[in-house]
Amino acid sequence: KIRADACESATQPQYKMPLPMIGATDEELFPALNLVFVGYACLIFLPQWRHTPALTLTVVTLYSAIYALLLVHRLALSPTPLPPISFDSLDHIAVLFADRAVLFAGWDHYIAFDLFVARHVLLDSQARGIPHLVVVGIVPLVLLAGPAGFVLYMVVVVPLHAALCGGVVSGEKAAKAA
Repeated sequence: KIRADACESATQPQYKMPLPMIGATDEELFPALNLVFVGYACLIFLPQWRHTPALTLTVVTLYSAIYALLLVHRLALSPTPLPPISFDSLDHIAVLFADRAVLFAGWDHYIAFDLFVARHVLLDSQARGIPHLVVVGIVPLVLLAGPAGFVLYMVVVVPLHAALCGGVVSGEKAAKAA
């Protein structure tokens, strides 16, 4: 059984995790994670802009670097001991994510990978010649519920487009997708 005090002590507001080499706390850095919306705006409103793929990949890379720093800090440098790490039950996962530093790193991981998946959906749709109006509704779904948006794209949009258009992908676009 998970002790209630384990959850309570991990969520106490007195511990604000400093980010190594930056000197900011998780609370101070959290608003910077809203930069993800710039990436999504490019995917939705500027899909043909030549800088959209690089810009969104830069945001993903930045968040991935922050995640790596958070991971190193929490596992190796933090003075606060981690709660017991076990992935064998949902209760154990809940205790782990009750730790503020783990929660912050988990959120960073979540938004980085969802933007990466949304970027893939956009670039893949362009390579397949799928109209942007078909994909524009999927990009926000990937933001809000990553796997659901991705599966909708892969299981509904891609096969439907292939069936309606004969699965033709132009040579230049296919080379870019590969």
